[in-house]
Amino acid sequence: MAGYEQYIPPGLRGPLRDLFGMARVTGEGGAGLLRAVQEDPLAVNKAIGESMIGGIQSMATDPIGTVRGVVSDTAGTVQRALTNTAVDYLPEGVTLSTATPDQLKMANDARYADLASTAAMAIPGAKALRTGAKAAGDVDIDGLAADATYAGRSIAQGDPRGLIEAFQRGGEGESLSAARGPNKRDLDPYFYQDTKMDDYLSNVEVDSVDLGENLSRVPRSWEEMENKLILPLYGDRTSRGRLVKGVDGVTFANPVYTEGGVDFMRGPAAQQDRAVWASNSNIIKRIADEADSARLLSEGEDIYGMTGSMAPNANDFATMTGAAMAELVKGSKFTKKTAKEFDRAMKAFDPNFVGLNSPDLTEWAVSTSSPNRKMFIRLMDTAPMQAAGLPSPAKARLSVTDPTQVDMSAGMFGLGVSKLDELSPILRKNSSPKSSNTPGQSVPHSTYNTQITGDYFGSLPPVPQGLIFRDVYDPMEGGVTKAGKPLNEAHKTHAIKTIMPVQRLRPDILEGILNYVSRSGR
Repeated sequence: MAGYEQYIPPGLRGPLRDLFGMARVTGEGGAGLLRAVQEDPLAVNKAIGESMIGGIQSMATDPIGTVRGVVSDTAGTVQRALTNTAVDYLPEGVTLSTATPDQLKMANDARYADLASTAAMAIPGAKALRTGAKAAGDVDIDGLAADATYAGRSIAQGDPRGLIEAFQRGGEGESLSAARGPNKRDLDPYFYQDTKMDDYLSNVEVDSVDLGENLSRVPRSWEEMENKLILPLYGDRTSRGRLVKGVDGVTFANPVYTEGGVDFMRGPAAQQDRAVWASNSNIIKRIADEADSARLLSEGEDIYGMTGSMAPNANDFATMTGAAMAELVKGSKFTKKTAKEFDRAMKAFDPNFVGLNSPDLTEWAVSTSSPNRKMFIRLMDTAPMQAAGLPSPAKARLSVTDPTQVDMSAGMFGLGVSKLDELSPILRKNSSPKSSNTPGQSVPHSTYNTQITGDYFGSLPPVPQGLIFRDVYDPMEGGVTKAGKPLNEAHKTHAIKTIMPVQRLRPDILEGILNYVSRSGR
């Protein structure tokens, strides 16, 4: 590879390395590829592009349907295309030296399917794509043009303009991201915003203070969880017991109080009522019912609720995120026309929306329903609204995020663990008049109406959900959707949420977790 890498644009070196390493080149193998790249890079580029056409040709006949499929897995596809080599697509335990020819071919095909989807999302000249993307959800196509996607565009089209910028005959390949400035993923590596941020997420300065209301987390080891029964508690990443006073120089007229989150089980509600988790009544009842069923099957064993991280935009459901977004709006400059357009769109969803310029915006954001609050933030997170000068939703989401979870991937479990109560575990915000034996709450949560009680156990080094909930996760390995696409992490998360499995942490599961913890240095 080193012999011809200088002739290849940075974003294309991974794919061509795959071709070379797996001998997926025609004619004379590696030497032929080297000579071909040196003598006629455009022809090589176009030839590789032709092998990808199968992955994007449906765009011509069903642009909207195709884009919907692509958009539904944009984050996963782009991340895989940018970070994985074909080796990553081989079956678990199979290496280049042991793989069969069919396995090598399948790995390369899967790799290039991802690249094809990524390239399709980045073709600025495809009118049908842009139209379809608009219909599918207003996707920021230009924000996806990183080195690999830009190279992918050239691959798919055989576009000499892209290669003029990327290939330097007889010289070093130039970094397109350096020439064009940071791309979306550079700015926002943890996906705090759907649209492209105008600065690095790491540069956002949050002015907040810890109010000292929480008890300290108690560090625990995974060995202490061996053979215990675990029930998943998916939650947002919001902090608990902090007062957010401003973001990036915008001082909040109404500082935002955060209620958590993982540390809810260490806060005032836990201290006064032994409450360890809060959610809407249907979710809490489901948790209690699943725990009861597992106790019955296990002849009375304890059930441990374990928190798992959701994506950053899961914060949008909470009152505190809506309040932070509203306070940022007050400190932003935008035209009356922009306000009018936003208000019209928002009122189509909530006729009672008070308007961007209303002095009651923060009060509305706190008191409205969670779906309205979510729509308020997601509408802000569209390309037209960001271009019009409305504040960054990433800043609002980050401002209320627990500092220990800012850079955490979705689906990481273990940061909070509690043993769930067996008798009368449910607390309601307002005791039901029909049920006098249902206790009320001493410390209500402003977003959620119901809490469940238990005893705090501790905090573990977070690990991916697939290492824990193996009884549900493993059977999905190699599975596909109805459309024939490989199941991704979002699909698997949905399955775990839907099934809500109670998983026994068997010795073989513990071994995998400990190996992960050892490798990651947690």
